[in-house]
Amino acid sequence: MTTNLLEDFLKSLSISVYPSSLRRINESFYIFVAKTNKEKRVGFLTDSNSFYLQDPYFPENKKIEELNLYVNLYPLNFDNYKKINNFIKISPSICKRKTSFGTGDRLGLVTSAQISALKEYNLFPIVAQQSPRELIKTHRDFKDVLLKSVLGILEANYQGEYGADADHIKDEKYLLEAIDAGYTMYTLDISDLIQKISSLSQKELKEKFEKISGTSKKIIEKYAGRKVKISEDQYFELSYDELCKSAIIYENAMPFIEMVYDILRSKLTEFDIEISIDEGERDTTPEDHVFVVEYLHQKGIDFKSLAPKFPGEFQKGIDYQGNIKEFEESLIKHYTLAKNLEGYRLSLHSGSDKFSIYKIFYKITQENFHIKTSGTSWLEAVKVIAKFEPDLFLELYNIALESLEESKKAYKVNIKKEDFPKEIKEDLLAFLSKKEVRQLFHISYGTLLEEKREEIYSILDKYEEDHYKFVYENIKRHLQELFEEGKNV
Repeated sequence: MTTNLLEDFLKSLSISVYPSSLRRINESFYIFVAKTNKEKRVGFLTDSNSFYLQDPYFPENKKIEELNLYVNLYPLNFDNYKKINNFIKISPSICKRKTSFGTGDRLGLVTSAQISALKEYNLFPIVAQQSPRELIKTHRDFKDVLLKSVLGILEANYQGEYGADADHIKDEKYLLEAIDAGYTMYTLDISDLIQKISSLSQKELKEKFEKISGTSKKIIEKYAGRKVKISEDQYFELSYDELCKSAIIYENAMPFIEMVYDILRSKLTEFDIEISIDEGERDTTPEDHVFVVEYLHQKGIDFKSLAPKFPGEFQKGIDYQGNIKEFEESLIKHYTLAKNLEGYRLSLHSGSDKFSIYKIFYKITQENFHIKTSGTSWLEAVKVIAKFEPDLFLELYNIALESLEESKKAYKVNIKKEDFPKEIKEDLLAFLSKKEVRQLFHISYGTLLEEKREEIYSILDKYEEDHYKFVYENIKRHLQELFEEGKNV
């Protein structure tokens, strides 16, 4: 009854309520999400005529006589977010479960749909997940990403815990911005700091090895020649030469991780760190894995997950490209090491749409994992445009083609302009489902938002219900492929 009366009252003022968002805090205090024109706001329904937050929508609280309660709406700016968090816990948390799944939302529109799918499974959802690269391309910041995620959390009336991941952190500037915004997970990308060795001669390798630290040499001495048991009749041996190479490759990146850890400890009481070594020039060897983990352990750095570079291609927007047997063999070794070295989980980056390896990943890791997805939800937004506004889709397609080479500078994909037709002669949804077309749109979001932001957001607002449905079904498909039958909560 409260929901209906609230809906009817605000509808008379041309304001729509998300009915499922109405959350009762106590007998005379409710919170909800509503939309005025195209802007979502947080609503308070209370027995008080006072203002609770900044910038109320109504100059004076409106009274709903049938409920004997007052109502007003407020923007979810950062000050209001912190005040709401005093009423109900809506801030992110660290992960306390063994399985987690991350869903980025480049547009800041679909957390509600994502969390609706994620909450059906026995996992920890990480819904505020963006990298500095994405922030730059979308003209957003860490606070905006978090606030849009919180709005989606409130809209879906999700009352469980969730995480916020400052993804691919490479410098102190973005680290401090994420800390200030209240993020709980920090994914450290050390790809720019590692030593590339493929072009080094044996003499050069020897010279570099002679300069490594005593800590690195102790790790090599400890693990060289060690046999790591996979099963009763299966093991692998850690190579002295490969451990030496690992030390040369990764040692110079370790001080950055130490610096970040010290900063986080000085500013936060709890946090999760993920170490990303999946962006290097070569597949992560068992020796690489051991060196990085043991070095950090010896320095007292508590990290929660490690993202190796597995064999094969993890390109954006499409399924795994590579030998699945090789992937499986590599994963078995890395998970065996993770169990032996303890204290962290394995993470799968560029996990969007990697359906062919999900069940293997789930089974071998025994549900101890984190998976990152991101651009797959953006592609669902493009699908909405293709279905309902084909002329705009064709404009976006042409813009994406013209800017392809520029977009490829930020992402590794094997597509080129000659792969694409100038004129599309088939159904647009079928066309968008092609691998090369998905990749084209996946990496072109920055340029497309630069050129057509207003039109894109307007269409997605107009067809919000369809947008939500597409995103929900997409994330649900990921989870269904990942989890075996009977693993649903």
